[in-house]
Amino acid sequence: MNAITSTRRCLAVLAAAVLLAVTGLQTLAGPAYAASVTVSDSADPVTAGTSYTYTVAYDGFQLWDGAITLSGAAASVTAVTTSNPALSCTVATATYVPCTASPVINTPGTITLTVTPSAAGTVTATARLANCCVDYYGSQSTTIDPPGTDLAVGLTAQPHLGILVPYLRYTATITNNGPAATTSVTLTATLPAGKTATGLPAGCSSTPGSVTCTYGAIATGSSASSTFNLPLNILSLGDVTVTATRTASTPADTTPGNDSAGASCTVISIVLATCP
Repeated sequence: MNAITSTRRCLAVLAAAVLLAVTGLQTLAGPAYAASVTVSDSADPVTAGTSYTYTVAYDGFQLWDGAITLSGAAASVTAVTTSNPALSCTVATATYVPCTASPVINTPGTITLTVTPSAAGTVTATARLANCCVDYYGSQSTTIDPPGTDLAVGLTAQPHLGILVPYLRYTATITNNGPAATTSVTLTATLPAGKTATGLPAGCSSTPGSVTCTYGAIATGSSASSTFNLPLNILSLGDVTVTATRTASTPADTTPGNDSAGASCTVISIVLATCP
């Protein structure tokens, strides 16, 4: 607390004491509320790099000044708003927001901070709001998960036809668009009912109706691919559609809209098929 604020509070206490002695008044506050300061977050857990908010709610006392402080994992306050125009809160540093009321506030209200975490861990927001004589506190901790990544799935098909071993060859590709590298990815391809793939590479397996492939680390900007065959027979005539989908990954995919891709072929006979 600086000297000006300390003097201001001391003068207020003296003034209150004189007024009570002269008039016998029991309180100088406005409407009675239960004194409290609470802090809540808009989401928990939150992925590093994803913004969220803290809402500080105050009640029950004359509000003069205070501050909200972030601690723990690396995070920055990017914006602050207040419900009462008499309360001014500014972003002094990435983790410190001081507030001053002018004039003194006698009614409940809120302060909202927008926060962007940059590392995994726990971020704690602690609010200290005060009147002339008492500091009131509230806090909230938020779990920050490691940064997610954007995995894009692609699937292509081409016919491999012959009198002895006709089949459709599919290539599934998963590309890591970042920002984080993956440590594991699972991709599942849905086949026509009852069909089993052949020619599977290491890391892939097939059961009737599906193919599952697992991958280890995929660096940002890199891709991993798997190729498998879908045998044809006289009962395969018509349209054949296969869909590949990312079904699991570490870290999580924060952009799931491109997690699936499909490829269709038209089989005219076991020696003639087209895959646009």
